[in-house]
Amino acid sequence: MGSDNRAHVRLQTLLNISATHLRHDDDQERSAKRMRVSSRPAPSVEKRTEREPAPQEPSAAVDEPQAAVDSDDETASDVADAFHTHFGAESADLAGIDTRDIHWTAPEHLSVLGGASVVRAVRPKQIDAAARPQARIWNAFKAKYGPVPAAHREWIDLVGRYIDVWDARVALDEHDGLRSVLAMHAMSHVARTRQRILKDNERLAKAAAAAKADGHDDELPELRDQGFTRPKVLLLVPFRNSAKAWVQRLINVSGCDQVENKARFQTEFSLPPNAVDKLADPQFASRYPEDHRKTFVGNIDDNFKLGVKLTRKTLKLYSAFFESDVIVASPLGLRLLIEKEHESDYLSSIEMVLVDQMDVMLMQNWDHVKVRRAILTQFVLERLNAIPKQAHDTDFSRVKPWYLDDQAKNLRQSILLSSFDAPEFRTLFHHLQNVAGRVRTVASFAAEDASIATVVPGVRQTFQRFECANAQGEADARLQLFLQKTLPHLERSAVSATHTMIVIPSYFDFVRVEDHFRKAGTLSYATLSEYSSNKDVSRARQSFFTGKKSFLLVTERFHFYRRYMLRGARTIVFYAPPEHASYYPELINAALSQRSDDEEVPDPGEIGVQVLYCKYDLLRLERLVGSVQARRMVTDARTSWRFT
Repeated sequence: MGSDNRAHVRLQTLLNISATHLRHDDDQERSAKRMRVSSRPAPSVEKRTEREPAPQEPSAAVDEPQAAVDSDDETASDVADAFHTHFGAESADLAGIDTRDIHWTAPEHLSVLGGASVVRAVRPKQIDAAARPQARIWNAFKAKYGPVPAAHREWIDLVGRYIDVWDARVALDEHDGLRSVLAMHAMSHVARTRQRILKDNERLAKAAAAAKADGHDDELPELRDQGFTRPKVLLLVPFRNSAKAWVQRLINVSGCDQVENKARFQTEFSLPPNAVDKLADPQFASRYPEDHRKTFVGNIDDNFKLGVKLTRKTLKLYSAFFESDVIVASPLGLRLLIEKEHESDYLSSIEMVLVDQMDVMLMQNWDHVKVRRAILTQFVLERLNAIPKQAHDTDFSRVKPWYLDDQAKNLRQSILLSSFDAPEFRTLFHHLQNVAGRVRTVASFAAEDASIATVVPGVRQTFQRFECANAQGEADARLQLFLQKTLPHLERSAVSATHTMIVIPSYFDFVRVEDHFRKAGTLSYATLSEYSSNKDVSRARQSFFTGKKSFLLVTERFHFYRRYMLRGARTIVFYAPPEHASYYPELINAALSQRSDDEEVPDPGEIGVQVLYCKYDLLRLERLVGSVQARRMVTDARTSWRFT
């Protein structure tokens, strides 16, 4: 019976959409009337420029108060407004584009953001639109954070044009400022969306009152200003501490005097009562690198979700999703909720997605976010902008036409942040469909800035390349090289037959290698993975350091979460270059550290390092040895490279 009811509601939703389509397509007189009163009239072709859409150099004008808007009066500026041209009822950015066959220009380089690459949807013409933050949000942002630096003005100008942006090199010292700018952009979008709806509500109320007073049964104006559901911004972050930082910034720029449920939020997104955060102690935290301290300080629970609702005077936390403007969640938390309730309609009208710390998510479970290589779909992101399964009290007469036409995914803005580049991120980025275009930063690593430059001089480092025909066969080819050449060589050598640490970035590869060690039965080894208990970790570290175990298998995720100094290795094998380039010198230099003054430390020349790589490891390799050297190592006829 429940299944029949859901089918009935689904059918009713589709019928409502179909009926709205018929009115939109067949009644030309009504369409003309709607064009006169809707939130954004369709711009005439003559007003469009002939050039391709490109993010312009940021203008200082964005830091002026007149750049912000306090109303949706389109006569307030002679410059087209990006909010209306992109998300208006008749989106000008969709005009003249056949979204069934969108193709993109070749990458072009820009000077913004310190060097970026942009690709754009091919179209005949495009409106030159400007970024205009909502006035209340903009003033709150400036009051809280002061004058806007030039680098932040670049971001405001880019994201304010609703272009997809991926910054693949977010530095630790700029992360907080970037979060503040993007929080302002997200809240500005929410405020302008709600402002448009409230003004249209007033128009309809006045029109209805006037018709009643005149005794006429005139048809009310048809205003298109909504989506299927209310939520417009989805913010994906890995941990509660990240969510806490983001929500605090949303509060700071909201311009609201009252925040509901703030005490509950502070309690649930901080450490539990009586819990001790050792990373908050400067003396203890000094043992760890800065990136580890910033990532893991505070509450690092990765299962959470939170609704945020904005009104004129109040910001409400813990609002129900269908009543929220912003959804803040971890990929895991959102996935578990969707699987439990079999419900994701609150994602049907998302117009902006912010994904922060993708590099951290890669160390969690990228499957919750990623595009699967085989079928190119995602668990969370594939559910965005789908036609809802239920009506949810939607007023279909006010739903924007491009929602009904299933075009929302072609307008949705995605903003991605990571500290490094990776194939998984590129796959996600290249499958975004925003017709406004895509911009990503381009990283280039000089030899002196590569992580290999910080390895203690004298350590013997050998990089061994193997060939594979395609990415699908890379894992098997790597395992074959390791089992047939690398491991037999280690066992034959008197030096590397003991005290050898094997670092494996992928847990999938780790399981395959460990399975071989276990089945061999003759190899003395211990393992350290992200799933190891504290007792197992202590036992494995001690047995390897004392020589009771000859081999130590370590996952990169273990080092990410624990960041222990693993000592006792004389030979270190990197099954693949690590994703986090800083781990390479950390793990090598740890072999040359000492716990006490009387402890014997090996000479750097006694430490041997081997790295297995192929052409598909280019991005990782660039961070290790530099961009120029990495390209030589994957294209040159030589397959073995040595460094000291």
